[in-house]
Amino acid sequence: MDLQRCSVFAILCQRGIPEQYTVHITCETLKGLCYLHSKQFIHRDIKCENLLIGWNGEVKLADFGLATKTTRRNRERLGTSKWMAPEVIREQYYDEKIDMWSLGITIIEMMDRVPPHYLIRDETELFKAILSEPSPTFTYSLPTMYMRGLVAWLLDEQPSTRPHAVDVLQEIEAHVQSKLLQCSTSQELARFVNHVLSSATS
Repeated sequence: MDLQRCSVFAILCQRGIPEQYTVHITCETLKGLCYLHSKQFIHRDIKCENLLIGWNGEVKLADFGLATKTTRRNRERLGTSKWMAPEVIREQYYDEKIDMWSLGITIIEMMDRVPPHYLIRDETELFKAILSEPSPTFTYSLPTMYMRGLVAWLLDEQPSTRPHAVDVLQEIEAHVQSKLLQCSTSQELARFVNHVLSSATS
């Protein structure tokens, strides 16, 4: 893999990510997931630490150490706890839809700077909260209603009605085209990252 500039998480160490850049990062992540899922793989660890930003604003998935084939009957509780889909926590059989749940959590993480249930340290308490409370939403940021709707779609507790990556990508692109969502370009993302990281070292 080419040397990337930083992870998305590195930006969060300095500030939350405005919606237009979050939309761009999400679209590029979805393109990666569309490819991965088409090859019958599940990533199983989507989060900001595993999304890399290049010097020209390109976005790439990283850390495939937990990836598995969809042709297997997967039910292992693997991944990072706060990003786990309910069916993973319950150790039920799951498929690539778990990556969609994790992406929904990651979108909240990008804008809020922290994932839902950030303050819960005990894993048993965390899992109880994920399984018993309504699907999480934004706490510290002010996304548009369309971004809120997108995240609610991704965080559908029922895997059968949770969308596929290709469906979400098409929906976002349609919203961007109709100007219901703003989406930065790669060049604009690169300038934003440069500004954030330069400010951190000055």
